[in-house]
Amino acid sequence: MDYGFRKKIVKKRGFTVEELATALNVSKPNIFDIYKRETIDTGLLERICKVLNHNFFQYYADKYQTDYDRLVIQRYKDKNDFLVELLKEKEEVYQLMLNQLKK
Repeated sequence: MDYGFRKKIVKKRGFTVEELATALNVSKPNIFDIYKRETIDTGLLERICKVLNHNFFQYYADKYQTDYDRLVIQRYKDKNDFLVELLKEKEEVYQLMLNQLKK
């Protein structure tokens, strides 16, 4: 996995290495080390998430998603699709009734 996404998010948020180091209370070389790491302490990752207002945990959650998680997500997607269709039908009936009232 390419962990360069960390650096990209920092740039996207407009932080310099110095600013991020200050916000996290770590040294500038430590920031460069964080960019290269394949693993990271969850406490540090939580602090980075808060400073950058970005959920890096989601990358790991997606990677370790279980079959049960996928099943639950699919059920919610199915329910959502059903409700979208129901609303479309309701709108069609509503439009038909409006047309009838106008006549």
